[in-house]
Amino acid sequence: MNWIDEGFLISKNRYNENSLITEFFTKDRGKISGIIFGGTSKKIKNYLQIGNRLHVNYNSKSDNRIGYFKVEILDAYSPLYFDHKQKLSCIISATNLVKILTADSQANIKVYKNIQNLFLILKSDDWLKKYIFWELDLLKLLGYDLELQNLVKKSIVENETIYYANSSTEKKICS
Repeated sequence: MNWIDEGFLISKNRYNENSLITEFFTKDRGKISGIIFGGTSKKIKNYLQIGNRLHVNYNSKSDNRIGYFKVEILDAYSPLYFDHKQKLSCIISATNLVKILTADSQANIKVYKNIQNLFLILKSDDWLKKYIFWELDLLKLLGYDLELQNLVKKSIVENETIYYANSSTEKKICS
């Protein structure tokens, strides 16, 4: 089985001396795992950063065996945020959510486009607020809609709207 696609690197782990076991979320194939031989070499290790968009060439002998990737960089997003801890943490958190909550080999173009939108959000001034809504949107796309309207109650006190959530022990107020 051979195919060509583009995708975001969502995880990587060392394998043997100079290889990596990686997972990509691709545009047409969804989440795919495979080996990158020579992935720790000086030539390509610099652009194999979590969150980068890569051109992926996948080869495998059969559908039920792990294949191997040949990759080329398309967009290097992660290095732009190496000096910004919070944004880098958001990238790692987002890719881990995609890794954990998506099924293998299940294409989902909406999730792919949502990942692309993440990097547009990180460029804006109010990126943190937009990231929170991005994450909620991702969870909704993956079938984990929180339905916050059912969890939060609203009341008007002195012409100001106050939202609160009740628990068994206390009342949390958000304004």
